[in-house]
Amino acid sequence: MKKYLLLLSLILASCKSISYGDVNPMIAKNNILLPPLESITDIYNLESTYSAGGFSAVSDNIGGMGGGNNFGGWMQTTDTSGINYKDSRVNDAINIFEKEVVENITNPYGEKKGYIVLKLGYIEEDNSFIYPAVSLCTLYTINLFGFPQNKISQLLEVEVDILDNNKNLVKRYVETVNNSDYVAMWWGYDESSIYRKIAADNIKDALSKIRIKIGQDALEIRSKLQ
Repeated sequence: MKKYLLLLSLILASCKSISYGDVNPMIAKNNILLPPLESITDIYNLESTYSAGGFSAVSDNIGGMGGGNNFGGWMQTTDTSGINYKDSRVNDAINIFEKEVVENITNPYGEKKGYIVLKLGYIEEDNSFIYPAVSLCTLYTINLFGFPQNKISQLLEVEVDILDNNKNLVKRYVETVNNSDYVAMWWGYDESSIYRKIAADNIKDALSKIRIKIGQDALEIRSKLQ
């Protein structure tokens, strides 16, 4: 059993890591830029879509001789320490959206003429059962040759609202996107990275499509933001 666990650990350690390009948008400015807008993301909306993160705890039992009612004079306490961590997908979504707005959609200089708001809606994740079953049947030896250990898919709804300075809705865009990727040795991602990679792909994909639509409506939007 130990050698199979060692093999599985080797497979996961030999996967790709998240790169800068994975979690940043491509620079592709619209021909007609909108005036400066304040980008807004609702952290609670993002955390409800993904997660609020978690707490990694380590507990230490501390014991010593004592008196009183302790059994046999032994007194024990538990000391718990740890680190709070945020879901990386939340920060990635904010980073990608803000860079998309500043670099590709608006002129970042000058007086703000309104707001541009990101909201995430329906999300659905799906894991393939074929790749894990085949991997297990071969005791993961097939994965040494690049056969995927799993395929993860995610369906996501992304909404972008443009508001004027009085917070009246000027335009609303909604895109539903579906991206997938593989857990695989050498060319794929590991289980801890793939969900972040797919989430970033979905945000980038949706915002790229919305950016094009905003570019097509740019003259109309600009006239309503004066």
